[in-house]
Amino acid sequence: MSLAAAGRVVSSTTSSSTSWPQMERPNNDDDGHQSSSSSAVPAIMNYVSAETTEMSTRRDLGGGDSTLVGVIWEPKQVNVHNARMSATEMSLDKNGFELQRSAEDVVGKCQEIDFCSQDDVVDSYYPICETLVENCLKGSASTPTITCVCAFDHNVRSNDHSSVGEIKASQIMTNDVGTAVPQVQNPAGIVHADYTSISGPRRLGDLSQPPKLNDVLRPKLLSQKRSSLLDPSIVQEALDGKRRYAFINVWRSIDQDNPVKDNHLACIDSQTVDKSELRTFKIHYADRVGENYFAFPSSPSNEKQHSWCYYPDMTIEEALFIKQWDSRGNIADGGSERSTFAIHSAFLDPTAPKNAPPRKSIEVRCIVIWDKE
Repeated sequence: MSLAAAGRVVSSTTSSSTSWPQMERPNNDDDGHQSSSSSAVPAIMNYVSAETTEMSTRRDLGGGDSTLVGVIWEPKQVNVHNARMSATEMSLDKNGFELQRSAEDVVGKCQEIDFCSQDDVVDSYYPICETLVENCLKGSASTPTITCVCAFDHNVRSNDHSSVGEIKASQIMTNDVGTAVPQVQNPAGIVHADYTSISGPRRLGDLSQPPKLNDVLRPKLLSQKRSSLLDPSIVQEALDGKRRYAFINVWRSIDQDNPVKDNHLACIDSQTVDKSELRTFKIHYADRVGENYFAFPSSPSNEKQHSWCYYPDMTIEEALFIKQWDSRGNIADGGSERSTFAIHSAFLDPTAPKNAPPRKSIEVRCIVIWDKE
């Protein structure tokens, strides 16, 4: 693939694609110059074309997708800035993402968790993430106070599944359309956000109902004879606008021996994203419909151009908080300077060593609901 300069379109499909795009690695003109000491690295990001309209796929109970419908990919080479070298720290409230170093006791607990065991993650790591998210949001001086933080879903990812092993679950859910066998996922090399103005409120509502077939917490909730994860009355108040709510991801490397050298996760500063640059992607599950936002590149005439950031050499000692949806964010309510979400994507680093260890990571999704305003 011939590459254009950073900020230019690399290539674009001319018709709808039925498959996910491959991540591509730009040429490295400065061989051996490592990303950790660079202020920025080039990367090819898989955007969609502005011509894209309706997009969809069907997702099985194990998390796998069928063919895609209506997607026109438009890969683009961009510069991804080293956020460790930024003059100002990125914040969850303003920029949509924030990096924090975990306390020594938290790191010790993480090192004891079997991240391939769904039960161990749910029982041991979910509570850690809930506390981390609450502390992170308290640090942003959010008001009013937080009513609840509940972790409810997660993904383990690696570009080499054999380096992680198979996901183990004590209870496998089966219905007439298939079996929910959890799987290690690939790094997601798509420019996307995980919720939309439709799917954010819908997912919140789902969490006040009996668990769906592919919900990670379904076996636990059923064994505890709980009808739902969240109190329906509190959820209804949030949906009615009486409470703020947000979905937050906690992203962490689970490699105890190596920092992340390739397949990094990058986020766009939410202050540089315009709502008009978003396209809705529908995901048809066995018993519900989810939505993501895909994005197309900023027009050269736009005053705001997407500002990509990443943290090289992430370790198990760090957690990256990524906002998925905030009901009081600027795109959600139109009148706030607070971020609504951070668009993000994995990317291949042209400065990565040829023998870079596989990326091994986990992301845990949490729902946060605040007190009535």
